[in-house]
Amino acid sequence: MSLLDSPAPPLTLRPLSLTDGPALQAVYQASADFFRDRAGAPPDPGQAEADLAATAAEEGRFLLGIALHEAMIGLIDLRLAYPEPFDVSIGLILLAESQRRQRLGSWALRMLETWLRRDTPTEAVVVAVPAQDHAAQVFFTANGYGFTGQATRVLAGSTRLRLLEMRKSLI
Repeated sequence: MSLLDSPAPPLTLRPLSLTDGPALQAVYQASADFFRDRAGAPPDPGQAEADLAATAAEEGRFLLGIALHEAMIGLIDLRLAYPEPFDVSIGLILLAESQRRQRLGSWALRMLETWLRRDTPTEAVVVAVPAQDHAAQVFFTANGYGFTGQATRVLAGSTRLRLLEMRKSLI
């Protein structure tokens, strides 16, 4: 059964503010495996507050909470008009570990893309996935993203990651 054939779950997306720190921190704690894989340690107790403050200070960057039955289960980190004026860059889609593999991430991504098509001048969505993160590559490929051939290297803690760019046209 494809995503289009299944009934939509009761998901909502909404911009997060500084007051959402406790709910976001709970998502981070429920995603400790992600933090251990990326940074080698569980999330810092003040990570959500720091991320929300950094987002509020950065023009065009937003953290969207993913809620199921009004309870926050994940987030999408995005930048509007980046890397090009009509692009949106997704920095992260994160779901609490107990909410994964239920197609909720695909539904949230589809909701985001629908909003971008309808209410913004966005022409494409861009994401950079770690070369070793095959699950993320499969997720984005299954949702219509393709590799662009572009790659960059970034420092994540003491590890250098190679990021592969993927892109999906919305027009």
